[in-house]
Amino acid sequence: RYRIQSESFEDIWLVAKELVQRFDQHFASLGVKDFRNSFTGPIPLPEYFETVDHHFELRVNAQKYQDLLSERAVQFRAIQRRLLTRFKDKTPGPLQNLDTLMEGTYRQVIALADAAEDNRERLIQAFTRLRSATHLLILLLSLWQGLSSEQTAILEATLLPLLQDTPQLGWEESVDAAVSHLLKTCLSRSPKDQAISLSTGPLTIPKDMSRLKKHITLLCDRLGKGGRLSLSSEANVPTTVMMPVGCESIPEPIVEQEEEPPLQQDAAKYIKKKQPSKRIKSKSDSSKESSREKKEKDSGKDKESKVSSKESKKESKRESTKESKEPSKDKESTREKESSKESGKEKTKVSRKSSVKVKEKKSEAGDS
Repeated sequence: RYRIQSESFEDIWLVAKELVQRFDQHFASLGVKDFRNSFTGPIPLPEYFETVDHHFELRVNAQKYQDLLSERAVQFRAIQRRLLTRFKDKTPGPLQNLDTLMEGTYRQVIALADAAEDNRERLIQAFTRLRSATHLLILLLSLWQGLSSEQTAILEATLLPLLQDTPQLGWEESVDAAVSHLLKTCLSRSPKDQAISLSTGPLTIPKDMSRLKKHITLLCDRLGKGGRLSLSSEANVPTTVMMPVGCESIPEPIVEQEEEPPLQQDAAKYIKKKQPSKRIKSKSDSSKESSREKKEKDSGKDKESKVSSKESKKESKRESTKESKEPSKDKESTREKESSKESGKEKTKVSRKSSVKVKEKKSEAGDS
């Protein structure tokens, strides 16, 4: 156990931070993985609240000095206007102690300006001390509850939201809003107590520090009771916090299931369209081939009829001119008859073969 003692609360932070860092470096170099820093004493909130009160008092004084300066400046300008009107008159009258009043007002303005400047310098120092005290409080809370780096970062962002005070926005109202937000979301007593909507009004300087002290005390108490800092409950809706983790992934599969059937239907339509197209093509091809074969048959029949008509004409001519024709012509006519018969037989053979092929193709189409 190590004890760090000092007359000022905020000065302990640098020594405690350096001690913790050296412990981590030393045991890390030795290869010890089970080493852990801890803090077992009570959180020094009274000393911390004294620093907060001092800073808030200086802020209130700065506001008072600002108001007094504005009043004295208005008074000084009014005296100046009256004196100028008196000096512009052709018949000047008595000043009625306006010069004395103007001199006193001027001295008050100078004194107030000096006091405001001194208060501003002290306010800067007080804010620096407040930052050191807040760093010490965050370090003690992290060692007390063993907070992770992410939780420590959330605590730092909550208690140290500003780098410097401004007349429009100060440390007290910013920290009060941040701490109350944590108390209503991730550090609430139960998920039912979480706030559905948080007030987003303008931040103004508080009248006193009782509200802020109460909120910081509640923050430490709920951290001591096992509360954990997280940003997952920033939705501020109890239903989303109460829902199990598995329910969050339900909407996505529903969308996918709704999208998948159209794709499957399109694929099925595409497949169904493809299969009839093949059959239609085969039928069309077979019909084309059958039409071609029919045309060939018709052409063969026409040729045969033409040949038969020619032969009949030739026979009639031959009968009429048998006596005049020579025997050589009879031989030629017989040869022509034989050739025509052979050609007719070949054509009939071709037509039979084609008809056989058509039947086979039709049978194949039916099988398919």
